[in-house]
Amino acid sequence: MPTLSRVRIPRIAAAPRWMLFPCWMLFIACGAPADGGDDDDVAGDDDDGYEDNEDGDTQDFLTPAFYHAGSDDSFRHEVNRSVHFARKVAFRHPLEDDAQQVQGYSTGKLFGDGTGPAGTSEHHPAADLHIGSGETAVDLYASHDGYVSTYEDAPKYRHYLSITKEIEGDDGQSVARLVTLYAHLDLDLDEADGLLMDGQTVQAGDRISGHLYAETVGGPHLHYEIRYYRPADVGDENFYGSDVGPDADADLTEPSAGPWSYGVWNPQIGYGFGDPLNHGLLFD
Repeated sequence: MPTLSRVRIPRIAAAPRWMLFPCWMLFIACGAPADGGDDDDVAGDDDDGYEDNEDGDTQDFLTPAFYHAGSDDSFRHEVNRSVHFARKVAFRHPLEDDAQQVQGYSTGKLFGDGTGPAGTSEHHPAADLHIGSGETAVDLYASHDGYVSTYEDAPKYRHYLSITKEIEGDDGQSVARLVTLYAHLDLDLDEADGLLMDGQTVQAGDRISGHLYAETVGGPHLHYEIRYYRPADVGDENFYGSDVGPDADADLTEPSAGPWSYGVWNPQIGYGFGDPLNHGLLFD
């Protein structure tokens, strides 16, 4: 996140001693900066010096528990702090090769798209990237360092893999797990090519897949998500979705809140999705 530059204030003559008393009382009344704050303390930050998600130009999509929490709620502070440090990780484009070239693509649904019960019944917490003219032989690359924490077939995504990075605060302690999810892949073809990423440690820019699934609804495309978890969260990918239709999940019981009107959550599993813009990715 951008930090405020320090401005040098010209020195002025010392004030008379009688004027210092009301100034000192004003300092006490307003309160000194809270412990745990950092140099990013700006207007709109929470009491611990971390920016409130609602005040950003590009809001992340967070659990309803965050939006229902009061300004002094410890959960709100915890999430603001976690997101603050997670956003410091700048991403590589998932289509950027070793020569720093990005393969041509077009976008389908983007982050936050959603039309409610008449359409999707949930927001789209991801970006869909269609490569070329429906190409399936597509090389995909890790957006950041980490390890391949999920590598499986699931009804919501078909084949997908995810990469997890542990996020530390300024005290060196873990404050979050940052996860990127790459879905609608064909891992069977990857394995036939000798590319088996399950459990592998990766660096940003490492090739992680070479195949999109040919039969994906809407045509082959990469479904690219950014997820945030607290260190103690279960971390299952299915903590948000729909409560209507054949894909309804009985474990999702909390309606969305804040600016996000559609979809339901299980807040015990994870707490949010990241906007790619907050990690330096502009999909256009």
